Amino acid sequence: MESLRELLRAADPLRHERPLTSGQRDFRRHAVLAAASAVGNPAEVRSRSRIAVLATVGSIAIVAFFLGSLARSPFISDLQAAISLEVRLAEDKPANGLHEAKVSGTERLVYLHDEVIVTNSDIASAQVIQDSGPAQYGVRFEFSASGTEKMRTATANHIGKPVAILIAGQVVAAPVVRTPIGSSAVLNGNYTRAQAERIASGIQVH
Repeated sequence: MESLRELLRAADPLRHERPLTSGQRDFRRHAVLAAASAVGNPAEVRSRSRIAVLATVGSIAIVAFFLGSLARSPFISDLQAAISLEVRLAEDKPANGLHEAKVSGTERLVYLHDEVIVTNSDIASAQVIQDSGPAQYGVRFEFSASGTEKMRTATANHIGKPVAILIAGQVVAAPVVRTPIGSSAVLNGNYTRAQAERIASGIQVH
């Protein structure tokens, strides 16, 4: 008759498996200990889960705040980049060395001289002014001392002819010079207040 030890050995389902190496035993031991630790400390598991969730939410909040800041930033929603300003002498008729240009919003053509009289750097200040209508605005430019001298000298010999004001490369006005232009000039373009403020702000960024 078989002993109890022999019966248990015969009933062992793992009796035909190859013995584990020391490395395999260590691996299994660590796996069992890790599982037991997690099961034995559910509060710690929940705590780690909450930390992970909070970290994720925090990251999302930081990204959302950053994107929101960009959307509210004046450099995105209300760009304050420089708007190039040029004032050039012009003619009503074409001639050699002149460049044809259309006055924005009209069919009028003027012919520009190459020389630029003043630019942004010659503007001391720019402010929005009320134009001809209640919802129409213009921009008044005050020239610096050097800008004033340039304008006065250039326009003194240009009476009865147009002087072109270019914004971002486009001729937006070409008034006829009646008297030499001195320390200031007015751009009447029937702009909305927002447009006029944008021009006034952009021209002073240089």
